[in-house]
Formats: sequence, structure tokens, C-alpha cells
Amino acid sequence: MNILHRTAMVVPFFLLGGCVVPVSVTPNLCRAMQATDMLQVHLMFGTSFHGGNLIAASDWNDFVAKEITPRFPAGFTVLDSNGQWLDTVRHTVTREPSRIVWISTPDRRNLQHDLNAIRDAYKTRFDQQAVGLTIQNGCASF
Repeated sequence: MNILHRTAMVVPFFLLGGCVVPVSVTPNLCRAMQATDMLQVHLMFGTSFHGGNLIAASDWNDFVAKEITPRFPAGFTVLDSNGQWLDTVRHTVTREPSRIVWISTPDRRNLQHDLNAIRDAYKTRFDQQAVGLTIQNGCASF
């Protein structure tokens, strides 16, 4: 094989290096369930202020309506939970009620912007140090 053929085989791998390509973890099951590749996004929101007061349900609902719903109108799930995290300012472990927003979404052009906008808005509005984020490849069917 000459150098031109070897280069032609290697170049596509380098070009794809910066791309995120969702890959189902169980492609046969996904196909059998008529599911499509989706990213599974989890946003984790603490619900208490530094003084211990809880964020009011009406304030949370307003935040969801103004910040999350417009960016993910196809839907998402909100789970009530209890979280634990390290307060990096006080160097103490903090436990608090929390909410997890689970979004199944195809990768799309403005996804990173939308997720950052939601996280930044929550931190600003409710004086939070962080909003947790995990993203995994998967598949979904609705």
C-alpha cells in the first residue's frame, strides 16, 4: 500500500476527532425497540440557599417555564431527590433536597449553549455555586 492510500485511510479518523457521534450502548436492543440515538442529559439542581431556606416551588416552576421549557419543548422529566456535594468555599459536605432534570435529546447545534444558559441562569437567580451536569450516549423511544 503506498503512502497516498495510507493517508486516505487515516485522515477521516483525524477529521472525526472533534465530533461527538452518539453511539447506542446496546444497538441491537435499540433497533429492536425502534429507538433512536439520543444523548441522556442530567442536570442536578440544589434547592436550598446558603442560609438553609429552600427555593420556593413557585420560583422553581417559574424557572422551569422560562429557562428549560423554551430550550427543550419536546419534553423532559423532573425528579425530586436528595443531593450531597462538597462546598468548595466552606470545605464542608452539604446535603440538601435537589432536583434532577433528565433530558433525552439528539445532539444539535445549540445544545451546549442551551445547557450552559440554563446552568448560568440558575446559579445567578438562586445564588448557587454549581449546577451538576452529566451527559451519556444512549437511545430513546417515545
